[in-house]
Amino acid sequence: MTADRYDWERARERMERVRLALSQERSPEDEHDLLTERARVLALPNDDALEDADELDIVVFALAGERFAVDAQYVIEALDLGEPTPVPGTPDVLLGVVNHRGRVLPVMDLSRQLVPGGATGGELAHAIAVSVDGMRFGIAAETVEETTRRQAGDLDGALLTLLDLEALAADPRLRIEDA
Repeated sequence: MTADRYDWERARERMERVRLALSQERSPEDEHDLLTERARVLALPNDDALEDADELDIVVFALAGERFAVDAQYVIEALDLGEPTPVPGTPDVLLGVVNHRGRVLPVMDLSRQLVPGGATGGELAHAIAVSVDGMRFGIAAETVEETTRRQAGDLDGALLTLLDLEALAADPRLRIEDA
């Protein structure tokens, strides 16, 4: 085929093969086998995924003078904290609640749980809104430093503590149930 001439006969043959393939009726078992094979092929990790397997997208923040990180897949957004509204009768870990896009967002001050001796740092001026296991809450922070991609093994060298948000959300002390 030349650049100025299209091979219409070959195109018609391809179209006829596609039409015949589409007109074939398959049994439900054949359909199931075909879809299972496609799913198996799609589920195979590609080489790029294997290379990136140890890399994490994280959001880095400071709390009580220490640097922490959370997996970015759980982060809704970082926001200015303002003045949370205190909620009487709740654990000390609950700093209060804020309006986040029309929803009540509890904001946790995890400094006592995360820093030895419950040290306090600077002013809690920011929050990282997260959603994990159906639970939405904010983590109070002095600063939100960056969103970055790091090798999992490099976190210790960067003096970062990666928070396990799934374990945090499962902690009954952090659950505030409606009465």
